[in-house]
Amino acid sequence: MLRIAGWAVVGIAALLAVAAAALWFDGGPIVAWAINHPVSASMGRQIRVAGPLTIRWGSPSRIVAETVSVANAPGAKTPTMFRAKRVAIEFYPSSLFSGPTQVPRLEIDDANLQLETSPQGIGNWKFTTAAPKHREHFPVLQRFVVRNSALEWHNGRTGARTMIDVTALDLDAPDATSPVKIAGEGRFQQLAVRLSATVGPLQQLRNPAKPYPVAVWSRLGGMDLAIDGTVMKPLDFSGVDFRLSLQGATLKELADALSLPLPELPQFRGTAKLRGGEGDWRLDALSLALGKSDLEGGIAIDTNAKVPEVTANLTSSYIDLADFAGAVGATPAHAPAYRPEPSPSGRIIPDTPIAIHKLPGIDARIAFYGTRIRSTSGLPLQRVTLDLGLKNGVLTLKPLRFHVASGDLDLTMSFTPWVKTGAPRLDADLAISQVDLHQLFASPTYPAPLHETRGKVGGFVRIATTGVSVRQFLARMDGDAGIFMENGQFSLLLQKIAPIDVLESLGVLLTGDQPLPINCFVSHFNIKQGVATASTFVFDTAETDVVGAGNINFDSETLYLDLKPSNKRPAPLSLRTPIEVRGTFRKPSFGVNPTGILARLGAAVGLGVVFPPAAILPLIDTGLGPQNACSRAYAHAPQGPAGTPAPLSGSSTPPR
Repeated sequence: MLRIAGWAVVGIAALLAVAAAALWFDGGPIVAWAINHPVSASMGRQIRVAGPLTIRWGSPSRIVAETVSVANAPGAKTPTMFRAKRVAIEFYPSSLFSGPTQVPRLEIDDANLQLETSPQGIGNWKFTTAAPKHREHFPVLQRFVVRNSALEWHNGRTGARTMIDVTALDLDAPDATSPVKIAGEGRFQQLAVRLSATVGPLQQLRNPAKPYPVAVWSRLGGMDLAIDGTVMKPLDFSGVDFRLSLQGATLKELADALSLPLPELPQFRGTAKLRGGEGDWRLDALSLALGKSDLEGGIAIDTNAKVPEVTANLTSSYIDLADFAGAVGATPAHAPAYRPEPSPSGRIIPDTPIAIHKLPGIDARIAFYGTRIRSTSGLPLQRVTLDLGLKNGVLTLKPLRFHVASGDLDLTMSFTPWVKTGAPRLDADLAISQVDLHQLFASPTYPAPLHETRGKVGGFVRIATTGVSVRQFLARMDGDAGIFMENGQFSLLLQKIAPIDVLESLGVLLTGDQPLPINCFVSHFNIKQGVATASTFVFDTAETDVVGAGNINFDSETLYLDLKPSNKRPAPLSLRTPIEVRGTFRKPSFGVNPTGILARLGAAVGLGVVFPPAAILPLIDTGLGPQNACSRAYAHAPQGPAGTPAPLSGSSTPPR
């Protein structure tokens, strides 16, 4: 903006030189002719004054021009780059020849400035006449007033547009040795703006050996921004050394104004040091607090490359994931109160679009280490590491790792915002290893009965899907998943979900409604278009084997599972009662069906013997650790052809 102002002043200086000569002749008409011809030719743009032009000779002299316009560059979006209802300028004629140019006052009313770049990045402000390149060449402007004007910026490469409406802007430099005061108000992308700044004296601006001081305070929407520091080369905005402070109720309104991919976030505050220039920037000593979460580190930004590059190394002592619930369409825990309307369909999976389809046109590499992260359920995660990359618009995690409940989770992910089908694509691979369920549910935020849950859990999830919300991702996913558990125990909270007679039939309750330990649980699901169909579903207690079949439909959020329990030893009733699990995620139902399931699960179920395929056994060892109860139970079990379970005669696939 300073360089554009320099070009403007050069043009005004040319105008003033013509005006000074014209004062000796007929004044206004000659000046108007000069503007339309020699001045326009020198600037390389057609400049017109369609209204009256008056000149008052004196010291300083004053020119007032009405209905002023400047043509845009060839190929620009609009024919006019600048227009103003009124431009008034005061100047000292002698300074035009002896230098530097002295402009006591410049006023612009009801103006509109259109700035844009071509698809090749060429700006429309490139004039034939060169702008000042050094601080000592910059004109001395003592008072600059803008009223009821607007600036529109259009990026020809990205299509991004920015609107700034100026209600009032006043720059006051009473003399060459006094600090310059700046005050303004208006709107930035529909956000109300108030600005107050103090910068160095004009005399210091013209001294290239001394950094130029800058102090700015601004209120943007509900945010406060403070800048304090120096600039070595103000015209090029390089040699920057700023201290920044930013705080407010939410970053969402700023993100929306800048079209940045930020979800709903809680109250924030942050400080940093901004250094650099000429396209190479660094944010050092970054300290950011979001709700109860903190973040520290540094960020380097290189805008000289064809695609801007961002490199960040960040650490955190504590992060509360509830502060980032907006990333999946929920409301952050420490954000202003918001009560979403309940889904009329009774769905529980959020369908709020996630803003990640707005991934910016940059390449990025972010390394993160967090000492402690609190999950939305209150569970503390430890030793969290993250390696995030953004290259050619593809977002990758390689990987996200964290330690929780004596176990570990590893997530590798790739997200492509746009593919041939037009929908964002997600590929994810999650590995779960040796997670202790008792520690997992020990948080006071869980119901007390759930604290009785026991067992070591492992497993994996491998999916590929498309969508723009959590619901769409789950409803369209393909892949497979497995969950394994040893030495487990379900809590009495199951009684809130399933009737006692159902739990007794499955053999997971003893007399007196006490939970019975589960020796081993093995499940494997094939996933197609959001429907997870059980290929292996077995668990056993001291007295009972249970075999399951059916599916879980994430598209309709429905359950269709059949569970067939059988006694391990001879008993008065050799077969326990089969169970049907139906209903929705929000309201599951459990029923007893003594005959309907038998034909589907086959004779092998009656013996209580169905084994997982051999291909799953190494995954069980990875998830539960060596010498686990499930591997001991199934390592030498008889297998079907090619390592598959013994077939279930008469089996069929339940409906979706």
